[in-house]
Amino acid sequence: MIQIYYGYGKGKTTAALGAGLRAYGAGKRVVLVQFLKDNQSGELKAVPFDVFNAPDNLPFHPDKEYHQWVDSALDAVSHSDADVIILDEFLDVIPQFVSPEKAVKLVNLPDKEIIMTGHKTVEELFSLADYITYFEKIKHPYDNGVKARLGFEY
Repeated sequence: MIQIYYGYGKGKTTAALGAGLRAYGAGKRVVLVQFLKDNQSGELKAVPFDVFNAPDNLPFHPDKEYHQWVDSALDAVSHSDADVIILDEFLDVIPQFVSPEKAVKLVNLPDKEIIMTGHKTVEELFSLADYITYFEKIKHPYDNGVKARLGFEY
């Protein structure tokens, strides 16, 4: 099955991790791959499953290094023995770092639960999804100048 959590509202990663925790608690093997994140999120200290992140000093721009990291992350996912694969912010690396065709091949792994998050619609993936949940911001402290808070926004 394929699950997608997307939009500009808060909670996409939290929902994906909640699904991963439920699966982990039921004896499933779970892996989390975070794209475009800075490794500072509080959840990384709490999740009991494997996490695959870019090195702290690797910039998120379309240079050779980040492309190589994305390719290595996708290769690890395609060969993973995990039952559940969470691809956090994956929708946002398409098409700049991952072609839609490559993304479709990746999420069509047999006998895997694939959970993706991100901000934008990727029609090629949305057409394959079994679950799609849209997150919309109605109000957020950031709108009033409040900076992201450790433990709540990251």
